[in-house]
Amino acid sequence: MNVTPNSFSDGGELLSPESFKNKLSEFSTLEGIDLGAESTAPMNESIRWESEWERLKVYLPLMRDYTGALSIDTYHPETIEEVLRYYQDNHLKGELIWNDVSGKFDHFARDFLSFSPEFKYVYCHNLAPKRELTGKHMDYVDQDLSLESLRDYYGGFKIPQIIFDPCFGFSKTYEQNWFLLENFHKLQEITGHDRWLVGFSRKSFLRKRFDLSITDRDKLDQKHDELIRQFAPLWKGVVWVRMHTPRWTT
Repeated sequence: MNVTPNSFSDGGELLSPESFKNKLSEFSTLEGIDLGAESTAPMNESIRWESEWERLKVYLPLMRDYTGALSIDTYHPETIEEVLRYYQDNHLKGELIWNDVSGKFDHFARDFLSFSPEFKYVYCHNLAPKRELTGKHMDYVDQDLSLESLRDYYGGFKIPQIIFDPCFGFSKTYEQNWFLLENFHKLQEITGHDRWLVGFSRKSFLRKRFDLSITDRDKLDQKHDELIRQFAPLWKGVVWVRMHTPRWTT
């Protein structure tokens, strides 16, 4: 769920508390909720962490009784620190995950993981050189992206709390996104990692392939469901699928 005024994937409007609670009820059977308060689409300007936190803190009290995993989609370490403080002070029940789209496994990430062995961290593929340039990821595209370069990017991480995300749509061309989707099972094999997050719901490379617009959400969700059914039988280990309308996939 995106709580932003400029997210094309969710309609581009802030959710009312009542709408948010209804969505929580709709998603109650899922393993987790991924909550984002800044759109990192390349056409949008980055915002300060304070603004991001002002958006997030409106909705966190509504999750006190939520028992699934709470994933916070942010590249701002200050935001995750505020979430962590709120999480601990208010004894939230769900597992906490930092979905860090910056692609920077740095001391901020290590500090976060040190708080609890139950916390998880999503390590994304993003070639922007600094955290503050995360939203400009399409300015940093490796034209020679390959499975081997991705294997080198992910390195020899053996930390059990890390979930790996190839980050479809980030620092990748149209052709690279499709290559990665079609060969994701091979990426799993050469990296040896068995915990992944896959998120390509409503991405632009789907819209382009199927000649759909950002307003064709139901059709995009159907195509997404078809692709999951096509490729998932090839996947290994544990793969979480991030989507906007879970009712399509059973």
